[in-house]
Amino acid sequence: MKIRFSLFLLATLLLATAVSHAQTRVAFIDATKILKRMPEAVDAESRLDQLVAGWNKEVADLEAELKRKRDDYDRKKLIMTDAERGAIELDITDLKKRVDQFRQDKYGTNGELYKQQAELMKVAYNKLLDAIRDVAADGKYDYVFDRGANDHSILYTNAKYDLSIPVAKKLGLETNDMFNIPLINNPLNPNKPNTPNNPNQPNQPNQQTPQQPPPGMPH
Repeated sequence: MKIRFSLFLLATLLLATAVSHAQTRVAFIDATKILKRMPEAVDAESRLDQLVAGWNKEVADLEAELKRKRDDYDRKKLIMTDAERGAIELDITDLKKRVDQFRQDKYGTNGELYKQQAELMKVAYNKLLDAIRDVAADGKYDYVFDRGANDHSILYTNAKYDLSIPVAKKLGLETNDMFNIPLINNPLNPNKPNTPNNPNQPNQPNQQTPQQPPPGMPH
């Protein structure tokens, strides 16, 4: 922790030095709040929700079948022959593997959820990036950070350098109550998809590897 914080302080000092000597202009946005208002992102999230709902149904059906077979086996195993027990146990094991594989294929790292989210959100991300570039160019900013990104340790921001409103206006979005929208820790990030509550989805280990921005999003 101390090493990471020291590196952050070093990076902050280097950035401050660059600003003071080269007059580098730095600004930030809240990409989450902007994306939540973009029709393209709203539509993509709705379509993704429908996909996930279908997958959840498939998982639930497989789980119900697995439970039925296990219960039936538990009731009858004492009167089965060794051969019958072996065959049913193998069948149950194979079905359990199918359930686990389905979950991995859909929700695992680089699974279908990751791919679908990246594809469905591509238009929104590219449109947002174009707006950021235009606003940054108009204001002669050299760097624009995402205040809501998990992989950036921004400890303080001055509101006068917040380009969220100008970028939103560039996209033609309403901005009256933009800052009443609560922050979301993982704004539609393909590396850690922001999916609806899913009781059938397996608990995945926390991905602590460096997160890459979604396709088309600024670093």
